[in-house]
Order: sequence, then C-alpha cells, then structure tokens
Amino acid sequence: MQYENGMKVRFGRPNGEKTEGIIIKINPKSLKVETLENRGRTGRSITGTVWKVPKSERFVEVIE
Repeated sequence: MQYENGMKVRFGRPNGEKTEGIIIKINPKSLKVETLENRGRTGRSITGTVWKVPKSERFVEVIE
C-alpha cells in the first residue's frame, strides 16, 4: 500500500479502538498520524494529538 501525506486513515489495533486521522509524516516503518477525533473512553487523547502508527495494513486502513 502506498501512503501519502494528507491521506485520511483509520488506525488502531485489529480488535481494538479505531480512530480517524490524517497522515502528516511517512517514515520507513511507521506513520505519524494526527487524530481527527478524541481517542479513549475517558478522552485521554484529544483531537489533534499525533500518534506513531506501524506502517501495516493490519493497523492502518485508508478511508478516502
């Protein structure tokens, strides 16, 4: 899968919570994704937080 900056994605563990975000940086083995919504039941991660996500179709799904 080819990823590009600005792509809208849904990321998270296969059997866990999924969150929508936008790719802001692409590294050889991972992506930096800025969230578009809160993550966590208690809201511990607010909108706009940057997450480092493994570059794998198992953890990242392209929305658009």
